[in-house]
Amino acid sequence: MSEAGAARRLFIASPTHLRNPSDFELFEEDRLRREADRSGMVGHRQTGNHFETQFGLPRYAETPRVRIALRNKPLDFYGFDRWVLSDRARQLLHGMDPAAFDFVECDTSGPAKYEVGTYWLGKVKRVVTDFDRDTSVFELAGRFYDPSLKQEVYSHRIRTLNRLTLLPGAEDALAFYLLDYTPYPIFDGRLVDAIWAAKLTGLMFSPLHRPQKGDVKEKYIQTYQYWKEQGAL
Repeated sequence: MSEAGAARRLFIASPTHLRNPSDFELFEEDRLRREADRSGMVGHRQTGNHFETQFGLPRYAETPRVRIALRNKPLDFYGFDRWVLSDRARQLLHGMDPAAFDFVECDTSGPAKYEVGTYWLGKVKRVVTDFDRDTSVFELAGRFYDPSLKQEVYSHRIRTLNRLTLLPGAEDALAFYLLDYTPYPIFDGRLVDAIWAAKLTGLMFSPLHRPQKGDVKEKYIQTYQYWKEQGAL
């Protein structure tokens, strides 16, 4: 099947509900973030905003220290849009789409009963700025009350994304953020298949295309209700 246009398999990459994505500790995270150099990060202005959103990871003043598997068996991915991920997960992502990610090596520790190896901070830095809005299915955040401004504002941010069709030119992007939808990154089916084949743990993948045989690995996915209503599940 072609990977272009509406036939392309795309997935939201989010933490699995069957594992604990918070089962780690990144020491002094607030200080690391405060002292980091963000000058090399990628900035894009979301629709309707006057300020830029930065993507990727900053340069840290020191090596981050992380302890994983605090209560449960080690996972390959911890966290949400910014991951603490195993070396084998980093190698797979970097090997398939090196331009899509930033990685920072961590000083890693874990329970003595596990050989945890090296873990990394990792985040998607590529951004796709537009998509086919006519054939995609999504909802905007629209009007909401902003307590900081003490008034109603309108947001072009995408609140719910169920189906996504990209425009020509993004065929080689295996991992990216969609500019107006930033809760989670989006992975191409080729990358998801490789993650499933390697049995990497900690992420689940919600199809942004009509699910095919083998696509749905867990019931509790971001787009489950939509595809159920479409009769695809």
